[in-house]
Amino acid sequence: MEVGTNIKIIIGIIVTLAIGFIVGFIAFEVLTAQPSDTEGKKEIVKPDARPITTSRFVERTPRVVTTTHPEETNIEPSEIRVSPVPERVPTAQSSDDEIKAFSAWLSLSLERKNIVEETEQEDLNTEEELKEDQVDYDRERSRVESVIWEQWKNGLENYNIERYMSAIWGDDFFYISDLGTPDNPDDDIVFRGGYEEREGTSKMFNTSENIDLNLSQHGNVDFLNETIAMVDFDYDMTLVELESGETSYPSGRMIFILELREDEWRILEWYDKATPQ
Repeated sequence: MEVGTNIKIIIGIIVTLAIGFIVGFIAFEVLTAQPSDTEGKKEIVKPDARPITTSRFVERTPRVVTTTHPEETNIEPSEIRVSPVPERVPTAQSSDDEIKAFSAWLSLSLERKNIVEETEQEDLNTEEELKEDQVDYDRERSRVESVIWEQWKNGLENYNIERYMSAIWGDDFFYISDLGTPDNPDDDIVFRGGYEEREGTSKMFNTSENIDLNLSQHGNVDFLNETIAMVDFDYDMTLVELESGETSYPSGRMIFILELREDEWRILEWYDKATPQ
């Protein structure tokens, strides 16, 4: 009887251990098959499109000039207005309000760019920062300027629509003009797409006897990041109408934003700050 009891006890222990092992194994499989809380909370965050990151032009605009002796400077405090630096430049898919807001910021920034001069040391420091980025900015500046002078301007003055359009990214291009009233964004004109630009320029070619464009570049090309560049000019143009012989003289300041795609720079945005006629 005692032997039988011992056998029952041993069998009971073995069964208990087996059940415990099976339960533990099943629990382990369930836990390992489920994703962790950390993985479950992961989100795919898309990077911001065309952010502003490295431009010396941008770094200048929010800076306020201060002095303990206001009488020693010719710059009035009212002349130095600070506008928040946009996080990114707009695209052709942006709303008119977003494009106009960026255009207004450009106007203020260009105004301050004329007032506040940077020291040579600041420029040297910036050049060192650019070198650290391991981008040949001298080469890229030259390429950007070539698009404006050799393709865009040359194509315009020589009535060569294909050369002119070779300087433009047609799919995302837009043009905005303030019509010479920078304080009134309500009358701004926005044209979208390379098709509209081609049609408008072709019409000008067909109705003009002569197109003469004079550009005066303001400083170096500024890079908003490694693939977005900005360059601005004073301009004056002479347009002679083909039928009437009348001559007009549009002028003002124009800012181009260019994008690098597959090792090719082209104009993506054109901001026209016109002089009132």
